[in-house]
Amino acid sequence: MYIPNSAYRIQLRNGTTFQEAANAISYLKDLGIDAVSVSSPFRSAQIGEGILTATDPTELDRQLGAESGFVQLDSELASAGMHLIVDLNPNQMSATHENAWWFDVLEWGVSATYANHFDIDWARPITLPVLDRPINEEVDAGKIQISFDRKNASLVMSYGGQFYPLAPSSYRMALQSVRNRTAMQSNEAASEATPSTSTSFHTDLLAAFARADIADRLDIASALNAIASDPGEVTALMSLQHWTLVESEGASEPINYRHSAGSKLTVGLRIEDPDVFGDFHDVPLSLLDRTQVRGFRVNDIDGLADPAEYTGRLREEIGEDAFVVTDKILLGGEKYSEDWRVNGTAGYEFISTAADLFVDHAGLSKLEHKYEHELEPRSDQSGDYRHAKSNILHRTFPDELETLVRLLAKLRPPHAEEFLLRRAIAELIVELPIYRTYLKDGTLPAFYRDTLQRTVMQLAGRDGQTVDMTETQAFIARVLGAEDAHSHPETASSFRVRFQQLTAAVMAQAIQKSYRYARGPIALDELMLNSSPTLDPIEAFHEKMIERASAVPSGLLSTTFSHATKFGEDARMRLLALSEAPGSWARAVDGWRQRQACNLAMIEDVVVPDPKTEWLIYQTLAAIWPVALRLDDDTGIASLREELVAFMVRAIRESEKQSFWTGVNKPYEQAVINYLDRLLAAKSFLSDFVETMKPFWLAGALNSFAQTVLKLTVPGVPVIYSGAEAWDLFVSPSLGRRSVNFEDLKNQLANAEQSPLDLLLEDWESGGVKQRLVKSHLQARQARHALFSEGAYIPLKASGEQADHIVAFYRKFEDQYAMIAVPRLCFDMLKPFNRPFLPLPEWEKTSLLVPGELRGLTFRHVMTDKAFTLQSRLPLAEVLREFPVVTLVSELHGGVTS
Repeated sequence: MYIPNSAYRIQLRNGTTFQEAANAISYLKDLGIDAVSVSSPFRSAQIGEGILTATDPTELDRQLGAESGFVQLDSELASAGMHLIVDLNPNQMSATHENAWWFDVLEWGVSATYANHFDIDWARPITLPVLDRPINEEVDAGKIQISFDRKNASLVMSYGGQFYPLAPSSYRMALQSVRNRTAMQSNEAASEATPSTSTSFHTDLLAAFARADIADRLDIASALNAIASDPGEVTALMSLQHWTLVESEGASEPINYRHSAGSKLTVGLRIEDPDVFGDFHDVPLSLLDRTQVRGFRVNDIDGLADPAEYTGRLREEIGEDAFVVTDKILLGGEKYSEDWRVNGTAGYEFISTAADLFVDHAGLSKLEHKYEHELEPRSDQSGDYRHAKSNILHRTFPDELETLVRLLAKLRPPHAEEFLLRRAIAELIVELPIYRTYLKDGTLPAFYRDTLQRTVMQLAGRDGQTVDMTETQAFIARVLGAEDAHSHPETASSFRVRFQQLTAAVMAQAIQKSYRYARGPIALDELMLNSSPTLDPIEAFHEKMIERASAVPSGLLSTTFSHATKFGEDARMRLLALSEAPGSWARAVDGWRQRQACNLAMIEDVVVPDPKTEWLIYQTLAAIWPVALRLDDDTGIASLREELVAFMVRAIRESEKQSFWTGVNKPYEQAVINYLDRLLAAKSFLSDFVETMKPFWLAGALNSFAQTVLKLTVPGVPVIYSGAEAWDLFVSPSLGRRSVNFEDLKNQLANAEQSPLDLLLEDWESGGVKQRLVKSHLQARQARHALFSEGAYIPLKASGEQADHIVAFYRKFEDQYAMIAVPRLCFDMLKPFNRPFLPLPEWEKTSLLVPGELRGLTFRHVMTDKAFTLQSRLPLAEVLREFPVVTLVSELHGGVTS
């Protein structure tokens, strides 16, 4: 089986084409990367906020360079001996005219060639919620057009830049007032057209219009314009279509196709159908045989009807040698699913694992108390995930909820009142702490059964919860677990699938579009991070890594780029350092807020920004401020301001405190922007801010070194997000669109390799030291691939004064070894210094206990190249003398270790 040694993640589009990626390969090869992971290379569209959906999975994206550009990338990869892992998005496609499959469905309806490809309720025409106002008003405003579209060779109704094909059976009505030859030929062709002859129909139609003289075309255009200007005519024509346009908000007709949470301009695929699976994967799978593609990353896996069935079928098609991971996010104690037949996940769970190790839980508790009880002691819990999930469910998926109510009613629950059923389903979805449940071999595994039962019990214990509600929710749990035989087994199965898909969509949107104002004093505003105290974070880390080594040794390890995170990897490590000095940070924020009180605004008796938003402003500024930024660098300050404003506007909308994406509060947002502008213009504040933050930034940098080393040495395949081999001090909304200058990175790496380590540490702000750290460890992985891909993970014990401040382990494969030790919670040690280097006197009385099998072996320090022959104890002051993190590898002699 192909298992990459490491992967480098490149987001295509937004200025990054196949050619741009190809130009980066020589640099990535030098860095030590052996696989590139890219977002979907197939024709796709950006639908909504950060949603990339396929428009044609059978064609390489023309905007990226199509076949010519892909061949260049593939050639560069082949020359470098590197491979490609590409994204697959099999759950959704774009519900736009760019999607030829969707266009076909809109044109021909239930008899269309691709009608069965999408998850549509064909009991009525497809409801398209695209109008800003009622159809009559849009017609009167001239927003509706009807015309012959040459590109699609169809008569279409257009609105808002989208085209909706008229059914051929309606051509006669559309052209009834036109008596010329072209109209007659069009009507004749349309009357004979069928879904199976669609291609020839459009060819004939295009030829008829191409032959038509200008007078004929003008007559047709005039007739179509007349219809488009008459609300009654438009409504009559639309009644003959397989679709209907309705208002995007408050439409009376329910949406009858499955869509994503982020946009109703997406449509769910029925990928569980073998024909749909074959059509969607035909070209991606063919790349495995002909190109450097060696694997896939499957996105939106929890939106599928049956993830295990899908991954199993994918594995059967691609064989055992290909590499496959999913973007599954594990929550609430979930374990890796063995029956999915994949290498593992995209690695987002490692974000929370590392955060739990580098956060000071006692300090975090103090910050949470301050944040929750002092800033706004009577504030609501609007940012809580349950509240966010409830809003998303009722605002974005009301039609899906009603479908579940109808299905549940057919299963004869103990109580049949529609209102009770709706509330019972909604409460379960909101309370469920995981994305979804899964059946295995027709039954619910113990973890998911227990999670459901625990959720029902939690709801039962709420004040005001009735016996009827509890009994109904317990019944739903039994349906989800397939525990009872039902007189309508197909209905029960449909309920299970749709419930699982809906809970996944709601949870995904709640994580992506919500900020935990109620419990978010630092970077732990991300649901996947564990903000509850861990009795022994070091032991917990070891347990998780031992589990990884056993269950998913070839899964990915990510510290950046997840739609569930808000901060880049190094920005997050800075924020975790705030927990180490909670009093200093809280006092600093209080002082800044007091001095900036004159910049607060009042909007309808509401103070703007509110205290928690102020806290988020200072917290985010602390996370993303470039250390090398000078206070007189107006261009740099302006760039920082742009980043901060974009983040805060997004945060305000997603938090649902004062606005929401569907109901933006512009005056509130502008008042926050005004506050930010005055803050960044106050040089006295900026000077005090930078001076206050220096020790936190030092601790954050050390955290970043440690996290980077762990990602590169624990079980799994490390993923470097583009640009994050240097400092990643960004907020996540910018991750998909910030450009990466690979030429600058290449030059910086060359300088870093030639510079002495002590000078690199002095110049740590540039990020060169992190690049060298990454390259040194990637080279060590390449030289010892089996050690890091298959080796055992064995914890090491430390003894002495700083034992709680060191995480150590070793990897073992046959006669190869690597010993790793990284510091944690070192804020107080670093406070007097100006570089992220540990003071040696603090470590004089702390050692690692060396197990017997390592004693007498000679190891070499990955960063310093210094040799160490291990005895029973390894003094940490000795191995930390030149660099603040330790990776020792046993020496290689002729391909074997000493």
